[in-house]
Amino acid sequence: MIKNIFVAAAFAATAVGAQASTNLVQNGGFDGTVASYIYNAAPATVTQFYGGVPTLAGTVSNWTGSFVSIASNSGPWGTPSSLAHFDAASQGGYIAGVQADGTLSQSLTLAAGTYLLTWDDANRAGLSEQTYSVSFNGVTYDTVSTHHADGWTQQSVEFTVAQNTTGLLSFTGLTSYRNVDATSFIDNVSVSAVPEPTSLLMMGVATLGLLAWRRRTQA
Repeated sequence: MIKNIFVAAAFAATAVGAQASTNLVQNGGFDGTVASYIYNAAPATVTQFYGGVPTLAGTVSNWTGSFVSIASNSGPWGTPSSLAHFDAASQGGYIAGVQADGTLSQSLTLAAGTYLLTWDDANRAGLSEQTYSVSFNGVTYDTVSTHHADGWTQQSVEFTVAQNTTGLLSFTGLTSYRNVDATSFIDNVSVSAVPEPTSLLMMGVATLGLLAWRRRTQA
């Protein structure tokens, strides 16, 4: 009986963990575009390129800001899928690019708690380093640099929300296009709740109590 109880408790804890790992970001893979690349909007410092007017303008569902959406096999952007560690199965056919001082944002409503943000990044072959910040609701939680021809790397950061909050999750470029052509590729963006240890413990205790009660009622 004790063995069965602990198996059930472990199963319950696993279920809680699976629920907590649900991705709260919509379209974190930037899929659904139809061109090899589209500008959602031109970054503020892109004044030389096409006279400052974005070409192949379009939108990407659930995302706002001044970023480019790129087919992973796009030649004009250095064929991102040829960079090391690209995984076609998980990264799909499209990625985003944070160019110059561009922004890549999505509005999220988060309850109070701790969250894990993960994403993949890489850099264009033959071009310059790009540094970008990662923030939620105006608070910067990480600053990352990608370098010439960097392969795909998973990045992660934990952050805590003190109260129920609606704000922007943002990747913001920190490079002026007037000086260099700098772009960081972004893909597989995910935000998931991190279960508190006390919550898992309480779930396990509650499960043990319920199973013990059922055994007594069936005796």
